[in-house]
Amino acid sequence: MSFTDALANLGKVLPAVRKPSVKPNLNQKLLWSIIAVVIYLVMSSVPLYGIQVSSITNFLLEQVVFASTAGTLAQLGIGPIITAGLIMQILVGSKLLNLDLNNEDDKAKFTEAQKGLAFIFIIIEAVLFGYVLTRGAAVNPLELGGIVAGQLIVATFFILLLDEMIQKGWGLGSGVSLFILAGVMKIIFWYMFGVVTVSSQNLPVGFFPDLASIIISHGNILSIIVNTSAAFKPDLVGLITTIGLVILIVYLTSINIQIPVTSQKLRGIRRTIPLNFLYVSSIPVIFVSVLGADIQLFATFSSYASSSASGILTQIADVFDYPPPNVPHSVYALVVDPIGAVIYAVVFIVLGILFGLVWVEVAGLDPATQAKYLVEAGIEIPGMRSNTKMIEAILAKYIYPLAFFSSVIVSLIAVFATFLGVYGTGVGILLAVTIAVQYYSLLAYERSIEMYPLLRKLVGE
Repeated sequence: MSFTDALANLGKVLPAVRKPSVKPNLNQKLLWSIIAVVIYLVMSSVPLYGIQVSSITNFLLEQVVFASTAGTLAQLGIGPIITAGLIMQILVGSKLLNLDLNNEDDKAKFTEAQKGLAFIFIIIEAVLFGYVLTRGAAVNPLELGGIVAGQLIVATFFILLLDEMIQKGWGLGSGVSLFILAGVMKIIFWYMFGVVTVSSQNLPVGFFPDLASIIISHGNILSIIVNTSAAFKPDLVGLITTIGLVILIVYLTSINIQIPVTSQKLRGIRRTIPLNFLYVSSIPVIFVSVLGADIQLFATFSSYASSSASGILTQIADVFDYPPPNVPHSVYALVVDPIGAVIYAVVFIVLGILFGLVWVEVAGLDPATQAKYLVEAGIEIPGMRSNTKMIEAILAKYIYPLAFFSSVIVSLIAVFATFLGVYGTGVGILLAVTIAVQYYSLLAYERSIEMYPLLRKLVGE
């Protein structure tokens, strides 16, 4: 039995959500999606039994990417699901796993294997957190650790089922995307309107309540412009940057490079194929963020285990944890820790470019794969023969520059947004806006399908 078969068999025996027998309409999908998000937000507010919420805190990067909340049922968030998905996608894209995702049987096996791998990660991380959160407890730490680990396994697997429910057609898009969007929006809302400090989640008093307090008490209004004191205190520069960044990302996602093509079936009719300017979307920052969050996670575990690798992992983790917890998360951090800022920027941007270029190859976005799809669909480039190699050469002139520059752009956006103290971090805003734009397109598509039933037949639904 192969590695893939073993994971797929594990995924099959796990509880699963069935596909709806009748396709839900748009309103029903929206309702199920909202229910899933509400359940997730409730889970992120329910503390784990047997521990203090403040016994371990999230890194802000981990909190954003994994949509996790320290000390609650959502302690692991969607971390195991994202990690398993990225690993499986890389293994298939690099041909280390012989699966054709265009084949229905192989696609089903891939989905089951990914679910099985996610469950393995859930168990491993739950056990590790159970040990960390209960270390030094007055009661039997082994027994209490087992209780905490059990809660995390059940809760995180339930989150996996919520994601599966949405992806199987009950809701819109994917649960992972919705939970990331909801998590980032919660942070942004708290940074703007929060009325109390939540230290376990790195959530401060919001900007507008703080501004109102300063005006009423006739305090120093300049202190609200740039945060130079508290580690987590939203300021005016961060608010303006957040608004500007949202507008910029929406604009960039709307830019397309048009490649003129013709169809063998419809001779004489010319059209274009759009290549997104942000060709790799937010994938590079997701990879870098997941890598950084995982390193921070294992650095925490190793510090409790007092392993020899603890010091090295901690130093590496500190690169991704910028600004440090004791430094104001604002533009003032550049003054306090300029060397850390340069190291963080260089590491993040270089890794972003590398991950972006690698993703193009492993995800089937490379010129060779795209040329093959065009030829199979009967699409030609005017003035060129329907030859895969010739079309590949033309596409390579567009795809590789787009992959490189889009990786640079999204990495720069994430880095400089962090420098300017954007609400929800630069990575969080980038993910939230790209997800929101995707959902806008998905809603428009679903609405069009419902309004014009003929389109449903044309697209094969």
